[in-house]
Amino acid sequence: MSFILRAAFWLTVLAFLLPAAGYESAPQPAGLEGFSSAALVSTGSAPRPTDDIGAGEALTLAARSAQDVMGFCGRNPDICDKSHAIVSHVVRQTAHYGGMAIAWLTEKAREQGQGVAAAAVPATARPEDYMTGA
Repeated sequence: MSFILRAAFWLTVLAFLLPAAGYESAPQPAGLEGFSSAALVSTGSAPRPTDDIGAGEALTLAARSAQDVMGFCGRNPDICDKSHAIVSHVVRQTAHYGGMAIAWLTEKAREQGQGVAAAAVPATARPEDYMTGA
């Protein structure tokens, strides 16, 4: 599990640092409509550490916390816009360079004549198929 988390972290860093794939001519819109800006205010009575919390109260606390988190973008729209732009960039980079890696691996497998690896990927596979989800 630790390996997977480390690999995901470093792949994200790598995707962020790789040069742009040629699609970055204009900034992408953030599109953050629909988020609630409601933040719940504490009732003022904090539970004591020795109090037992039942399932219903835990569910209520989780719902209030989720509503507060959803209101973050309403309170900090500039942070959310920049974060959305960064995540969009990382996703596009990952799709672009991931497609290139799949095409390269497919070509290497065909060159070596490995029947199993070549049969796993259709002969008509193109990097665009992997990037667009077709």
